[in-house]
Amino acid sequence: MTHENVIVFDDVVRQFKRGRDTLRVLDGCRFSIPRGEFVSVIGPSGCGKSTLLNLAAGFDQADRGRVLIEGETVRGPDARRGVVFQQYAIFPWLTVRQNIAFGLTLRASRRSKESREKVTEQYIDLMGLRGFEDSYPKELSGGMRQRVAIARAYATDPHVLLMDEPFAALDAQTREQMQELLHEIQLRERRSVMFITHSVEEAIFLSHRVVVLTNRPTRVREIVEIPIPMPRQADTRLTSEFVELRRHLEHLLREEATNTRRVA
Repeated sequence: MTHENVIVFDDVVRQFKRGRDTLRVLDGCRFSIPRGEFVSVIGPSGCGKSTLLNLAAGFDQADRGRVLIEGETVRGPDARRGVVFQQYAIFPWLTVRQNIAFGLTLRASRRSKESREKVTEQYIDLMGLRGFEDSYPKELSGGMRQRVAIARAYATDPHVLLMDEPFAALDAQTREQMQELLHEIQLRERRSVMFITHSVEEAIFLSHRVVVLTNRPTRVREIVEIPIPMPRQADTRLTSEFVELRRHLEHLLREEATNTRRVA
């Protein structure tokens, strides 16, 4: 695996006007994501995790500093970046198969009919959706809908994937199942992934490293390497190494929850 940095946040500042006041959310954030790595971002509620993802996606622009993807400054949305949201962002009037194939019909990722069908069927199988391919979203559980959303994001062959708490709305059991499925897909696909989560356990299980953010105005407090060998299994969560990493990350978050820094 090469260690070329695919996603780079370089001294990023983002602030918002609130009446006469200015709220500084990000205050010089610096970190990078190497090619093929799965990196989770955690931090106190409201610290700007989703703001960072929106900057990488091109939905928002920094007030200072740069966001680079594959060496290019992000200036807007791009088909080379796949985004998966917390909400089930799939079309209710399309079937599972049609939802997965949708991105492959757009100009930026258009494929031939034969290629489109091949890729769609591949992800139907990979995501465990066989037997539901002609179902509509209203006929699916929350976990199944999110499988469709992830399949659609992967199917367009993005260079990077940006995931904003995609499992937050799921029950605990389904969430663990989705984590394990995503981990299996990542081992096969080797995408560069930025994953936003509130769950320390989820971050450890999925990631090569975890970026811990401070309270607002937000900077990077610590980047924690996750040395647990891959592939990881359900009982990985019970190992002493996993428990110690969870203890360390939860300690950092507790400190930040009580540590409000003043805006400069």
